[in-house]
Amino acid sequence: MSIRTFPISAALPTITIRRELDRLFDEATTSRQPAGWQPSAEAREDATGYSLTLDLPGVSPESVEVLAEDSVLTVKAERTAAPLAEGERVLFAERSHGAFTRRFRLPKSADLQSVSASYAHGVLSVRVAKVAPVQPRKVTINVAN
Repeated sequence: MSIRTFPISAALPTITIRRELDRLFDEATTSRQPAGWQPSAEAREDATGYSLTLDLPGVSPESVEVLAEDSVLTVKAERTAAPLAEGERVLFAERSHGAFTRRFRLPKSADLQSVSASYAHGVLSVRVAKVAPVQPRKVTINVAN
């Protein structure tokens, strides 16, 4: 496990060079996250429908889009990086930013006309109701005279 540190003062050049070499080696041997990101998700089922939750910390609710189409639930959003202030620079960045799209195939029993979504405390919750099962019915027979 690597520990990120702020740069040491230039008054200690040998320590600074050593730390910089350590940092470069650390970055070269640590696996990098691909561009963009993919939030964690959880899906559940109960007697009346399906629930999907996605962790979206730092995502503006206005950037979230939920689409239900052709038995697929699609969630799109974007997390933007905070802008740098005048004279500010990034020392290291481990937080992922950018757009993502996640698609979830829904079962045939999902009612795409009954989808609701809510967003609170960085968590998106999507609810998809189940289609009411078709009940057998007795057919009346008309007798012609």
